[in-house]
Amino acid sequence: MVMAVRTLDVRGEICPDPLTLTLKEMQDLALGDLLKVIVDSPMALETISRWAQKAGHRLVGTADLGAGHWEITIEKLAS
Repeated sequence: MVMAVRTLDVRGEICPDPLTLTLKEMQDLALGDLLKVIVDSPMALETISRWAQKAGHRLVGTADLGAGHWEITIEKLAS
């Protein structure tokens, strides 16, 4: 059961900041919460998606928002 949905916009940030900001935001979420991360870097899209799976979270999906922007949806499953 999803408890909350938060959005983190890291467009304009350069690596490693998108991942660092995502890690920080995930720490504040409860198990089952969703985090939608909006990125404008293909590298951040790949890095955050890979990290989420390795960290034990569920990568719900990625969406192409157009104009070089993507949304990554992650469900927090690990503390």
